[in-house]
Amino acid sequence: MGMQYDVKSGFKTADGAVAAYRTRIKGVFYAVTTAGGDIIFYDNAGAATGTAVLTLPCDVAGQHNVYIPGEGILCENGIYVDVNGASGVTVFYG
Repeated sequence: MGMQYDVKSGFKTADGAVAAYRTRIKGVFYAVTTAGGDIIFYDNAGAATGTAVLTLPCDVAGQHNVYIPGEGILCENGIYVDVNGASGVTVFYG
């Protein structure tokens, strides 16, 4: 059996850091009220720059749930989310 660890969550309605340390994105729940630009997650705790590790479309209004398989997406430097077209984004990480 693999190592167990706590999963945390962060909610954003505007661009910003979710975690400022090494962690993994485990899942995402987001809402789109008006179709717009994609949500982009960066391996960076300070800004929407550097390596984009996940891009989610905001071209369909509604609520969307994304499960990341395996151990999740590793972010060595933290997680920064560029919300763009979403009205709210919840990130599950650990």
